[in-house]
Amino acid sequence: MAKNKTMWLILGALGIGGLILLLRKPKVSARAGVPTRAGVLGVPAVAPTVAPTTIQGKLIAIASQQTGLPESELTVRSLLPLDVGLATWSFNLTAVGGWNTVAAGNVASDRFIAITGVSYSGTVAEQIRISAASSTVAYFSIQHVPGITTTHHMDISPIIVQQNQPVIIEVYSSAAAGTDEVILEGMTVEPRGRLLA
Repeated sequence: MAKNKTMWLILGALGIGGLILLLRKPKVSARAGVPTRAGVLGVPAVAPTVAPTTIQGKLIAIASQQTGLPESELTVRSLLPLDVGLATWSFNLTAVGGWNTVAAGNVASDRFIAITGVSYSGTVAEQIRISAASSTVAYFSIQHVPGITTTHHMDISPIIVQQNQPVIIEVYSSAAAGTDEVILEGMTVEPRGRLLA
């Protein structure tokens, strides 16, 4: 009988403690009303306002936060080759049985990109590796599917690369050298008036 009373007292205390935690208001920092993580002043515990649910929304939120511009002063356009350091989506692959670096540079200041897919109809390129901010963020095969001779498209997990971060795009070819075309799909967010899409 004593064990049952003790068990019910413990369960009751846990239940009341849980309710108190649920109903307690989070601590708020002096900076923009952002809730703080316990023990770390000024570090956001949750995203301010409502977190964006789309890649475009996330990219706009990052750009607005880093540039200090309101969302109304930012524009969204399609990803262009120049956003990743290429003149065109076409490039020469010379290293057979190895990786060819086709683009290497930094994303421009006040420019934020998201790579969301790839379209490919060639036969030379087999794999793509994308590195951003000094680490590999994507690695996937683009080898054509036997029997399909038209352009095929593949959605990939979105890759967000922020302003001034290095981005490197490498393409692997094992059988042949030559010119090929791989189109990276996605979007760019930048201040209005920078570039007409």
